[in-house]
Amino acid sequence: MISRTKTALAAVILMTLLLSAVFAGGGQEAVTKVEDDGPAPLELKIGVLKGPSGFGIIKLLEDNPSFGENVTAEYIVTPSPMEMIAKLTSGEFQAGLLPLNAAAKLYTKGAGYPLAAVPGRGNLYILSRDPEIHTWADLEGKTIYAVGKGATPDYLFSYLATEAGLNLETVDLDFTYPPTQLGQMGAAGQVDTILIPQPFASLILMKNKEMEIRIDLQEEWMKIQDSAETYPMTAFVVDPDIANSRPEVFENILTAYEESVSWVLENRDEAAAAIEGQGILPAGPAKAAIPYCGLEFTTAVRARIDVEAFLTVLLESNPQSVGGALPDDGFYLEP
Repeated sequence: MISRTKTALAAVILMTLLLSAVFAGGGQEAVTKVEDDGPAPLELKIGVLKGPSGFGIIKLLEDNPSFGENVTAEYIVTPSPMEMIAKLTSGEFQAGLLPLNAAAKLYTKGAGYPLAAVPGRGNLYILSRDPEIHTWADLEGKTIYAVGKGATPDYLFSYLATEAGLNLETVDLDFTYPPTQLGQMGAAGQVDTILIPQPFASLILMKNKEMEIRIDLQEEWMKIQDSAETYPMTAFVVDPDIANSRPEVFENILTAYEESVSWVLENRDEAAAAIEGQGILPAGPAKAAIPYCGLEFTTAVRARIDVEAFLTVLLESNPQSVGGALPDDGFYLEP
């Protein structure tokens, strides 16, 4: 009787172990199945500014490369920095392009979105058909029609001119006209001397052979700052949650963006056609401006010294232009 009881008990134990193994195996199979499904889906909306700021990223808009498993990306061409800021702060965009000082101000005001890379540097020029103008000193007593009052062109001109020894009180800076109109006036020979960015500078030079570049503000910055690089202008900002939770995706975005910048510089005709096709700028002006738009990709960490030098100049000119203080370490997003 005892022997039968032991035998029955052993059979029950054996059956229990077998069932446990089966269910355990089933559990492992279920886990494996979840892992096979890959990471959670990630939908990215990336804002692209109209104008030269959007040139470097154009290959991504054309090819829409994969950034990783279960990752989709949509690119939205956005007409102004103000609209870009609104869509970033609302969470509609997970990444986007901004003027560098606007990116710094957005970050220091607590909206997040640190700097991932600098894909564009300076592109400001003083053009003139006045044969007397060749140096900063020659601007004394002259009227310069300019764009960007209370913005980067204004602050940068004042800084560089002062450092070069020019008394700003002897110069008449006229900010009456918006960039498009001023570009047309320069091309038509209605003004003599202009402070203007790309692509307007290239358009003027194409249409008015009397106009010449007399002062390259990028070269002047490098001389005064004793730097091998000119000042950074364009910021690519990214939601830090993406960089932290999906670092491989973040690195793939940066790699693809850098490759896109190189492609644009090496394939001007195709790039210009793509730029027009994506509604960023007509192909003719785009092609002419590409070599002079400061297209150069630098990750945030590598660009930090240049970024802080530039933001310091703006901070001293108008603290509110960068949010009242230089951004802290968290502004520089590392891959």
